[in-house]
Amino acid sequence: MNRYWPIALILCLASAGQLKAQLQATGLWRTHMSYRDAKICQATDEYVYAASFSGFFRVKQSSGEMQKLGTQDGFAGLEVTCLNYYPSARCLFVGYADGNIDLLFDNHSISNVPGFAQKALIGDKRILDVSFHEDYALVSTYFGLLVVDLQRHEIKDSYTAIGPLGSSLPVLSSVIYRDSLFIASPEGLRSAPWTGNYNLNDYQNWASLGQMTAPCNQLAANADGLYFSSDSMVFRYNKGQMSVLDNRRLPIARIQAGKSGMVVYRPGSITEYSGGFSKFEPVNLIVHGTQDPQGLYWFCTGIGPGVIKKAPSGEVAFMPDGPNNSTVFRMSQEGPYLFTGGGGVSSTFGNAFNDAGFYIYTPTGWVNNIASPLNQNLYDFTYPFYSNRRNRVYLGSHSYGMLVFNGLEVEQRIDQNNSPLSPISAGFLRVSGITEDRNDYLWFANFGADKALHCLDLSNKWHSFELSASGQVISDVKEVVADRFGHIWMIRQSGGMVVYDPGKDLNSLSDDRCLIIDTRHGLQSNEVLSLKADNLGYVWIGTNQGLNIFTGSQSIFELSKLDRFVIDQDGTLGYLMGEESIYDICIDGGGRKWFGTGNGLFLVDPYGQKVLRHFTQENSPLLSNRIVCLGQTDETGELFVGTDKGIISYRNDANQGSSEFQALKIYPNPVPPKYSGLVTIEGLSSNAEVKITDANGRLVYQTRANGGKATWDGNRLDGTRPNSGVYLVFALNSDGSETAMGKFIFMH
Repeated sequence: MNRYWPIALILCLASAGQLKAQLQATGLWRTHMSYRDAKICQATDEYVYAASFSGFFRVKQSSGEMQKLGTQDGFAGLEVTCLNYYPSARCLFVGYADGNIDLLFDNHSISNVPGFAQKALIGDKRILDVSFHEDYALVSTYFGLLVVDLQRHEIKDSYTAIGPLGSSLPVLSSVIYRDSLFIASPEGLRSAPWTGNYNLNDYQNWASLGQMTAPCNQLAANADGLYFSSDSMVFRYNKGQMSVLDNRRLPIARIQAGKSGMVVYRPGSITEYSGGFSKFEPVNLIVHGTQDPQGLYWFCTGIGPGVIKKAPSGEVAFMPDGPNNSTVFRMSQEGPYLFTGGGGVSSTFGNAFNDAGFYIYTPTGWVNNIASPLNQNLYDFTYPFYSNRRNRVYLGSHSYGMLVFNGLEVEQRIDQNNSPLSPISAGFLRVSGITEDRNDYLWFANFGADKALHCLDLSNKWHSFELSASGQVISDVKEVVADRFGHIWMIRQSGGMVVYDPGKDLNSLSDDRCLIIDTRHGLQSNEVLSLKADNLGYVWIGTNQGLNIFTGSQSIFELSKLDRFVIDQDGTLGYLMGEESIYDICIDGGGRKWFGTGNGLFLVDPYGQKVLRHFTQENSPLLSNRIVCLGQTDETGELFVGTDKGIISYRNDANQGSSEFQALKIYPNPVPPKYSGLVTIEGLSSNAEVKITDANGRLVYQTRANGGKATWDGNRLDGTRPNSGVYLVFALNSDGSETAMGKFIFMH
């Protein structure tokens, strides 16, 4: 069944003050796509639409106002692979990598055509190209040609076995020219009669065009003829005659019928051909282009910044706020800002040579790759960690050391020149994990080094440790956490884990201990993917086959046995997290555990006795069920979810509380009529008791804060909705020594 949505759009160019003043409602999601590397664009009557790998946005031609677009607005997919506009129907055609199709009418109403995406086919189903004729869209795919009815919003026909002798034929582009349907394919140009009662699924009605059997991949037509590309040259076919229009062998980004002629976009130039004449516009790098109704050209480079307009005064770039790239590796889970390492590592924990850098989310938006001489030659950024004691962020890399940030300033670079961290034989200095222990000492994993574990104490003195256990020296360590005993846990790349006890004296090795943990100790699998220690003394261990927990009742060196929790979930007994692959773990302000898996996002109570929520791509706005990493910020508790498709955030109902009350923030205030979301109270002390009463002191609702945040669903304890009026909030801290008050207006 087709969906028909009114589109609700998000304005990107709010001022910093506006952004800070807005409080996102608890329980809502926000996408944080990268729009830099736009690869495709299309002008309509009012807007220019552009898409990167997973980011989709539009620019209003008259004002330059930018608006982000996505699944939250009713669009069906993430990766846009095809855009074209049909003025007669006022329809923007949007095709996706998964074969889905959206039709956007009048720039605001979306109708989805899911038939091809839902078809059980093995292979690449991306939408490659589209052209229009009368009431139809001719859609090119690797599986053949689709005909979409623009009136009924459905697939009318499909043509697949139309190659020589009825072979399957990928269709790369198509167009109606005069009375024939032409397709560009790896077998060259082929055509069939469009008018008349012909069966176009019969390959015998298709024929090659002259001697043009070399692969063709672009087609367009106007009154001057049929234009196509082959062997990186541009050809024109008219009245049975074939001619070479441009014999320069350069990649062709697009051939498109423009305002006054046929426009060819290619590196170095945008050229318009009309009536035997050509008009040349210089351009450097280009991977796609379009022409707006005023005749101005817009183009994408594929490497940024966004979409570019060739205005009379010069080139102007349009790029909404977002992270620099869609790749993610790890995120910080404490601190005022969210730091994200763009990655990465290879499957064998070697270098990925990823120059995406690092991305920082602040209350006013994203900041990317802060310029500093200290950043020189650094890439493959991996593990960020916020030190509360030092109020610094340490960002490791898999290339040549790490950076230290004071706020948004790069303060220091740490490598072999100013620390005992050491490179491997190939010269790479890999910082593969960072944590802070109960004494506020920092610990760093130095992957591949002879001394693979280092400590920086509060006097800024370094201590280095060789990890040796069971007769072997261990250097392949990553993902460092410290438990309540002061023991340092690390994942081994080769399998299992290692736990190190530095003893009471960091300067003496006599009281140090080292232990290898593997399946012999109850570990579900030696392929450990994630580690997290909590304030209860538990160490949570995510593997590719489920979850282990070390409960911390004794030191791991006295009781080297790991547990699995059996829970009753909706009447069914089973192991907590089953056999999920757990790629990252995050603990929110309420002590609850979030697990990022290959099957979506799970929320578990603080003690691991119940799954509270399970978000998937199917039941939420989650971009993908393949979660790579999780992060959060202290003040809002907003949970950031890094996926293989990009970043999305969830306004969590918990944040990092403090020992004292702050000024209470209650929102929305006033609560509008028929509001169905959560009323949020922030600024509470950790786990405070919260009561909501009417103006006469009658109890309406009571709860306990998750960290420093509490929420109310707008109903009394008996499930009924209260009357309009002023309501009071009373909060009492956990030991009863402090109180706080607030008030808000509630409209029934």
